[in-house]
This record gives sequence, C-alpha cells and structure tokens, in this order.
Amino acid sequence: MSRWNIVQVAFYGVGNRRRTLNLQQDDVTILTGRSGTGKSAIINAIDYCLGSETCKIPYFVRRRSIGVAVHWSNSEVDLLVGRVVPDGGTGTERMFVQSGASLELPMSFDDMQGPAPRATARTLLERAFKIADVEDADVDEKWAVGKATVRHITPYLYLTSDVIISDTRLLHDFDRPDKVRDLKATMPYFLQAIDQETVLNQRKLRRLEAAYGRLERQLKAQQKSRSMVTGRALALLTQASGVGLVEAPAPETEEVELLSLLREVARFDLGRTDVKPDDQLGPLEEARRQAVRSAASKREERNALRQLVKDASGFETTASGQHKKLNLIGHLNLESGVCPVCQSASDMGTEIAKNISSSLQIIERDVASVQQVAPELIEQLEQAEAELKTTNERIQEIERQIRSAIQQNDALKHADNVAQARAMTIGRVEQFLETTAEDYQQPTVNLGDLRDQIEELRELVDPQALRDKIADAENMVSNYTSEMLDKLPSTEPLTGARIQFLADARIRIIEAARQRSLNMVEVGSDQNYLAIHLAVLFGLHKHFEQVGSPIPGLLIIDQISRPYYPKDEKAKDERDLSEMKDDDDRRAMMQIVDFIFKETAKAAGLQVLLIEHAYLANDPRYVGSTVERWTKENGKKLIPDDWPERQG
Repeated sequence: MSRWNIVQVAFYGVGNRRRTLNLQQDDVTILTGRSGTGKSAIINAIDYCLGSETCKIPYFVRRRSIGVAVHWSNSEVDLLVGRVVPDGGTGTERMFVQSGASLELPMSFDDMQGPAPRATARTLLERAFKIADVEDADVDEKWAVGKATVRHITPYLYLTSDVIISDTRLLHDFDRPDKVRDLKATMPYFLQAIDQETVLNQRKLRRLEAAYGRLERQLKAQQKSRSMVTGRALALLTQASGVGLVEAPAPETEEVELLSLLREVARFDLGRTDVKPDDQLGPLEEARRQAVRSAASKREERNALRQLVKDASGFETTASGQHKKLNLIGHLNLESGVCPVCQSASDMGTEIAKNISSSLQIIERDVASVQQVAPELIEQLEQAEAELKTTNERIQEIERQIRSAIQQNDALKHADNVAQARAMTIGRVEQFLETTAEDYQQPTVNLGDLRDQIEELRELVDPQALRDKIADAENMVSNYTSEMLDKLPSTEPLTGARIQFLADARIRIIEAARQRSLNMVEVGSDQNYLAIHLAVLFGLHKHFEQVGSPIPGLLIIDQISRPYYPKDEKAKDERDLSEMKDDDDRRAMMQIVDFIFKETAKAAGLQVLLIEHAYLANDPRYVGSTVERWTKENGKKLIPDDWPERQG
C-alpha cells in the first residue's frame, strides 16, 4: 500500500472517553446500523479533520465530544490529524498534525501532539499527501483558482447519500457555487494531466495578462490626458503671448517645455512695463496656410504611393497567373519534336517550347522585381500616411491657437487695461498648473518588460499541448468507467452504454442501440444512477492509481441499498437482504456488493468504507468485513448514551 488509507477514526469525550472505529487498509470495511446511530457523523468527522471551514458533525455527537482525530497511513508514514469540536456549527481553528513512523492515536485528546492553526494544518496535510509539488511563494494568491489544496480532494473520497442516486450531481460538492469553480480548475491536476508548476504558470500568465491589459488602458488614458494637457497649455500660452506675458510657442513644442513656459507666465511681475501685447493672429494664420499647403502635398504623395502599391499587386497577380498557364503547356513535352496530338515528328513544337521558355524567364524576372520593390513601396506608403497624420494634427493645433487668440482679443476689448487682462490670464495659468498639469506628472508606463514576461510564460504554457493531455486523461477515465459500468446492474438505456467523462465533472452517456448521446437526467431509475456513480468513482480511482495522483486511496460509500428498499418504509433497524421483496433487487444488490469487493481487491492501495442499513448474513466476505453493527437489539451506536454532555 503506497496510497494513503485511514487506520482509525476516533471521537473523544469528557473524562478521557474515546470511541474508536478501526478500518481495514487496502480492503473493504463495512459499518451497518439503524437510523439515528451516528453513521453520517463519520464522513463529517473525516471531512472536519481535512480542514473544512464548518463543522457538520450532528448536534448529538458535538454535545458529547470535545475532539475528533483521524489516523492516516501509507504503510511507511503515519499521519495523526485532530481537531477541537465546537459547540456550534462554525469550525474551530485549533488543529493538531503529527507525522512519523509507528504513531498511534492517544487515549486522551489532551495528549494530541503538533498543535497548529487550521491554515497551517492544511498546508501540512497537502505536503504529506504531496498535493502541492511546487512551493508557491505568492502568499496573497494562495487560494487562487487553479491552486490545488486538500479541500479539493473531497469529491473523490465521498459518495454521500445526496449524490449516490442523484440525477444531476456526479460528484460531491460540485453543486456548491462557492467551490465548483476551484474544483473544476484543479481536476486536470488531480488527473495528472498537468503538473502543479504548469498550474502556477497558467495562473501567473492570467495575472500578468490582466495586469498588462490594465496598464495598457492606463497608458492610453495617460496619452489622452497628456494630449489634452498639450492642447490646453498651447491655448493658454497663445493667450499669454497676446498680452505680452511670453513669446508664442511653436505648435510642435514638447509638453515639458510648454509646462515650463506656463510656470514662467505664473511668475510674471504684473508691475513690468517693458513688454507689450503681441498680435498673434497674423503669424498663426500664416503658419496655418503653410501647414495646409504641406498637407495637400503630402496627400498627393500618399495617393500616388497607394496607386503604385495597388498596380504592383495587380501586376504580380496577373503575371503569376500567366506563369502558371505557360507552365501547364510544359506538360505537352513540345521540346521532344513530336506533335502532342497526332504523335508525328515536328520541329514546330521545339520552336514553340523555346519561345515559351523565354517568356517564362521574362515573367519570372518581372515578378521577382515587383516582389523586391513591393515591400519598399509599402514602407514608403506607411511613412507618408504617418507624415500626413502629423501635419493634419498640427493644423488642428494651430486652429485651436487661432481660436484662443481671437478669444484673447475679445477679452482685451472688455478689460479696463492690459494689466487686468494679464492678471486674468495668469490666474487661468495658475489654476491649470494646480488642478490639471500636476495630475499628469507621472512616469510613462513601460510595457516592454511585462510583455517579455508574458511571452516567456506563453512558451512554457502551450495551450494546445495542455488540451491534448487533458483529452488523454478524459479518455482513460472514460474507458475505465465504461468497463466498470458493464459489471453493474442497470436497465435501458444504460445497459451496454459507454460513459464519456469530461474533466469538469460532466459525463455523456452513449447508449448502445442508436449511439445517441444522453445526459444523466435522461437515463432514469435510481438503480441506473447508482451504477453511474459507482462506475465513475471506481473508474477515477483506477486512473488515480495508474498515474500516481495525490488523491488518497479512500472511497466512502453511503448506502448502496438505497434504490432497493421501499421508499415509504423508514429503516428503523438494520435490514437483512431477505427483507427485499423483489428477487431482481436482491440479485442486483448482491451483484453490486460483489463488484465492490472484486474491484477493491484488484486495485493497489484502495480502501472502501461502506456505510449501510443492509446486512448480508449469507455473504462471508460481507460478514468478515463488517467491523461495526449498530442494531436495535444490541443498542450500540457511535456515541454511547451514557457519555455526558460537555459543559458550556
């Protein structure tokens, strides 16, 4: 046995009381009993010791227990895990984890060793089970999607009463919105389709891609904001030059220099009389005329280049078509001196072949020349487009300055004097510097390094290769599951069907007769749903064994007899197989029991705990594997009635 099995489950009460359940490793263990004896508390206690957030142990057991513990073993190492039982449903943070050779659970809960907070205990369990094969230094992302934890193994360990004959739920906890996203994300890892390093790289890649998107948006917003700053600064400086505060800047002046000029304006001494207002409209109109002429010239150059690129592309297409047609004539073997139609000797074909060969060489040279020139033409066209765009932007900027100069002149007409106009302009500049310009004095975002990291991770995480590996794992589980299904009792349309398993806890049933694909809900009958769940879980564990998955070799099954007893009768006591009224039901029940024993025996390191109402007195294997019988006659139950309640 190399997979982890459970040796014991212990419940501790006050006064050093202990109730211990002994399980058989690498084998089947059966526990039978009447309702209300605490059978459901066993799964809850095991789950609680795997670090669950809440404690679902029934109230009667909680009120009489101060702690629970589970003894795990893989034949080489023992792992003792304990946890304080709360009075309410919220789990406590106090846990105990101890590992080593030849360890045993203590008789008193006070003697549990290795105290640890719940988060630390979960980490220790993950290391013991080898769930995390790569240490994750990113503590803040510890519980991010895709990071496998000990809490993600539970769907493969429990076949609970609410799942075993469900027509919609395939695995435990996959109906919980708060867990299903993580469970689906980690399934490929537990199937060993991908390793934990790849999972972490995938997660890091997603995080970097998201960060890149945010920074890219930030950069665009920054560029837009700086463009607005530039336009507003030019407008203010044009106004300032109109009242003699500064010389008008050129439209292509850089932002840093524009802000520097504005600061000079803000420091201008209003008492100065050595400067006079400057009329900016004349020079600005002249600058606009020159820019418009330049734009017209560049537009003509751009259009001419567009036509050249179009002509070159058309010529290459036509010439290549002619080349292909002439090449077809070569198949007639005209150079052989024989007519291809009548097969008579003829020198005419040789002459035609020479002419065609000459034409082919000319066309090849022309096409080669066009192919050489085309990239240069495209590059020149792109440059011409960029220059025209820049010139048009300059025209727009000059027009903004002209509008600003006109507004300034209008303001001067209404101002009492130049000093008042200057004061108004300086006020606008100071407000702009205080409320606008300083907001954009931040370093430019550099996306180069981040882009390099993303490309490096994309090389490590090949999406297609990952999809192929996951598909291989799905096929293996599908084959194992279909193999298991053939050995279990079922009715049409499930009889003879194949199960296609998907790595997100979905299945498709391919029925035998017409090869139609069915959903679970279409299969019908509790017996069929029982067969599906058993086949899937045993198929998964066979795959886990083959690939060395960190999933423990434990499968707890809660009542396989559920479909076979009358629904209107509550089993107040243990039920014998002879109480089943239908012979077909008895045979089906015996077939399922036989399946469980045989598949467990064939598997290496698989431990099955079967919790049942039914008792098969005529099956020696069933009798020999039953470690606890809690019947009305013997009065036994999980927690004895004489255990006192805890105080507080």
